[in-house]
Amino acid sequence: MSELDEAVRAHAGRIVARDAGARTDLALDAQLEPDDLFDRLLSGEFWAFEVVAHARIGEYHLFKTRYRGSTILVVQARWVQDPDGRWRIHEAELARVAAGDES
Repeated sequence: MSELDEAVRAHAGRIVARDAGARTDLALDAQLEPDDLFDRLLSGEFWAFEVVAHARIGEYHLFKTRYRGSTILVVQARWVQDPDGRWRIHEAELARVAAGDES
C-alpha cells in the first residue's frame, strides 16, 4: 500500500471514529462543498468506510470514499502532496447522500 493510500485510509478511519484530528488532513486553503462538510462528517454516525474510486490527474489524486451508517455519504476529495511530503486534501465535495443500512 502506498503512502498516499495509507493517508487516505487513515483519514477515513478518523472520520468514522469522529476524531477531530481529521481536520489536520486539510490544506490551509482547502475548498469544501458544502462549507460545513467536515462538521457533517464528524457529527455522523458511521460504522464503516470504503474507498470506491481513485483517479490520478497530473499531480492530483482524486478519491471517492463512501461512509456507511444510518445515512451514506460519498465524498470526493482531491489530495495533493505538500512540499514537505505530507498528503493533504485541497478540495472535497459531497458527491452523494443516500439512506443507509443498519449493518
